[in-house]
Amino acid sequence: MNSKIFYNKIIIYLFFTIIAFLARYFLFEGRESWHDEWHSLYVSEPLISNAETLDRYYGNKGDDFLTEFYPPLYLFILKYWFQIFGYIDENGRWLSLIAGTLCVPLSIYLSSFFQKNKKFYFTGFIIAFNLFLVWQSLEIRAHSLLVLLSLLNIIFFYKLLEKKNFFNISLYIFLSITLLSLWPISGAIFFGKTIYLIKKLILERHFEKLIFLLFVFILIAYVIINIDYLILNLSRDFHYTSLYSSFFYNYHFRTFFGSKILGGIFLITFSFLFIKNFRKIIFFNYKENLIIYIILSSYFLTLLYTFFKASIMSPKYVIFILPLIIIWISIELENFSKKKIAKFILVFCSVIFFILQINNSPIKRPPLNEALNIIIKDKSKFVTTKEFDVFNKYLITKKIFIEQNLILLDDKIPFKDEVVSFWFICLNNPSHKVGDEKLPDEKKCVNFMPKNNQFKIVKEVRINEFILKKFYRD
Repeated sequence: MNSKIFYNKIIIYLFFTIIAFLARYFLFEGRESWHDEWHSLYVSEPLISNAETLDRYYGNKGDDFLTEFYPPLYLFILKYWFQIFGYIDENGRWLSLIAGTLCVPLSIYLSSFFQKNKKFYFTGFIIAFNLFLVWQSLEIRAHSLLVLLSLLNIIFFYKLLEKKNFFNISLYIFLSITLLSLWPISGAIFFGKTIYLIKKLILERHFEKLIFLLFVFILIAYVIINIDYLILNLSRDFHYTSLYSSFFYNYHFRTFFGSKILGGIFLITFSFLFIKNFRKIIFFNYKENLIIYIILSSYFLTLLYTFFKASIMSPKYVIFILPLIIIWISIELENFSKKKIAKFILVFCSVIFFILQINNSPIKRPPLNEALNIIIKDKSKFVTTKEFDVFNKYLITKKIFIEQNLILLDDKIPFKDEVVSFWFICLNNPSHKVGDEKLPDEKKCVNFMPKNNQFKIVKEVRINEFILKKFYRD
């Protein structure tokens, strides 16, 4: 590779990495968390023992009991991340933002395996401005890390096909066991690889014996490492997600692309290219066929498990196929006579919908920053709640709470004499519990009085999902 081409590629990678970072960082400051993220923060507290971390993971949440369905690996990664950078909710978000940003250059690199001497502008723009990937890059959950590890795993699978040296083998084993341990539904990636290798054997008479042996070793190692998790979860016959009839005409594309309209545009494009290339997919085994095998395997296996065991039909569960869908569309558009027009339309629509919808994340989050700012403007220092331990832990890990030196009082004991006034923060029928229903105020918000009976209410403020009351010592 001559130096000019090399430096051009470096510029392209840097450009799209910066674009991806800025697109995600736009919503970073002051980002609120929702109840799933509260649980991530609670379980991954850095100062507790690993045994206590597992105890919380399996459901012991202080005054609440709720088990997690996804494996504990992400929570331990997050725990050690907090040990290094500090136990602040924003730091947990940084882990997701970094992983989400790196998915863009990795997607471009994966595309380079199929599109030699291309500049990859299409792949870069679509993935950098994809609303679903942007929103997930801001959550304190495993999804962005899942996409990152999935892309790395597929990249090193191709590397392994080209060169079976010690480095590629070792790294592929490590990435595979880690990926499966992070998210077992990623097993669909290996199912797609198996289809690719079997077709390679049938059509090319080439048996990848070493890779099949690695698959067996990886599976055995994964089961041994994760036996407790597997026993717990395989016994479950329910999950938090449901299979809706709309899946069979939108295939998660509405969620994947952030809106019905843009999802419809990409679904039509994908369907057209799938039908156009159906013969190639069925009867041939080109290098890029692996991508479509993984996409189809992910849909097939999640549906199979849903029909015979428990519903796992959340788009987040198969988020790793989203960059693969975009990459596959990019590959197949190269053979389309109107490819420049088609790519321009898709990029233009993606950027426009990004601008219009960036602030419209479908998950409503309680505006805790707004509540705390009200208290801070009142020049108050003490707060208390009647909420469960998970919420209280989230409250005290808020960056604004720590920076303003606020103090959380235990409402179960009388307050000391130094507490002249305090604010009571009450979650009032939050949307993650009741949806959009309009319900009467919760009793815990209405009837709260501190143990010290000398306090009286001097101010009440209502905002979305919160009731705030200021108490003053009489």
